[in-house]
Amino acid sequence: MNKVFSVSMFVITVAALLYIGARGGRGLGESEPGSGGPGTGAHSNQLYIMATMYSAHPVLKPDLYYFKEKGRMLGVQTMTVGPDDNNLELYVEAIEQAIAQKPDGLAINGLDPAIISLINKAMDQGIPVVLWDADLPTSKRITFIGTDWPRLGVRLAEAMAPLIGRKGKVGRLGNLSQPHIMAAMKMFKIHMAKIAPDVEVLDISDDQGKLDVAERETNALIQKHSDIAGIAGFDGSSGGGICPAVKSLGKEGVIKVVINDLTTTHIQFLKDGTAQYVSGQKRNIFGPLALQVLFDIKNQGYAFTSSIKNDAALGIYQAPDTIDTGFIDVTTESVAEFEKAQNDLLER
Repeated sequence: MNKVFSVSMFVITVAALLYIGARGGRGLGESEPGSGGPGTGAHSNQLYIMATMYSAHPVLKPDLYYFKEKGRMLGVQTMTVGPDDNNLELYVEAIEQAIAQKPDGLAINGLDPAIISLINKAMDQGIPVVLWDADLPTSKRITFIGTDWPRLGVRLAEAMAPLIGRKGKVGRLGNLSQPHIMAAMKMFKIHMAKIAPDVEVLDISDDQGKLDVAERETNALIQKHSDIAGIAGFDGSSGGGICPAVKSLGKEGVIKVVINDLTTTHIQFLKDGTAQYVSGQKRNIFGPLALQVLFDIKNQGYAFTSSIKNDAALGIYQAPDTIDTGFIDVTTESVAEFEKAQNDLLER
């Protein structure tokens, strides 16, 4: 199918936007032409779509921005879709509409098992799908690109243990509805038992991926355990709730805080001493890697069997199963190195 937008496709897209907008979400966004512009260049009629459930969340700004930048480099059209913040119903609708556009590839944030059937639907229709940031390995996706979440749990445990003298109580905040967050929190407890057996890892507090809930849960945690030594935050909103609660109680530096995701807010918490460690994900490469994998699947000509088409029928694709993007360590000593780069990104 030719992806150069006709008048009818424009009308359909606008109608979809109005429908989703009326319900409080982004739905489908506008396609961004590649460097050659629509109708020029060898691949300018190709469309690739990136979908997430947190389109307005600052943590995901690098993912979406650099996906589009990579599209310009490759000379293809790109589109980012999905609700602003944690609305599964709208996320499902956005993915369904993306599939209906018959793109050349889909990069989907695998945040909830409810979308597995949609991933499989796209693959069954011949639309290559890669997942990024969060994996759903039981789906038919081709590649997962992003963080090794159990290893994140190990890293946060190793950062926390020496901060609290390898003893005392430690809390965990994260979004219980998301399997990748749960995997990290589970591994945190397992690894802490190995490296600091005198540390008591408390039951998980569910922040639902929301700042206000994270702050409320942190206050409740500290009230229940007044002698708590540390708190670890696992999703992109955890730190933004933990640190204000700790500060409001005058406990900054007393209660040690280690958190996931490098954001402007988390950088400030490191600078003022409320947080002691941030494990940053390499989110600036999530989008480019996802698009490059999809682009190569579409355009690379070599086959493992008699043809590319036959490969696909056999479930063989010119891509790895997993791309582990690694981590960035950010501490109070190194935070200045990252602050300018983060501010520059937010201005784009």
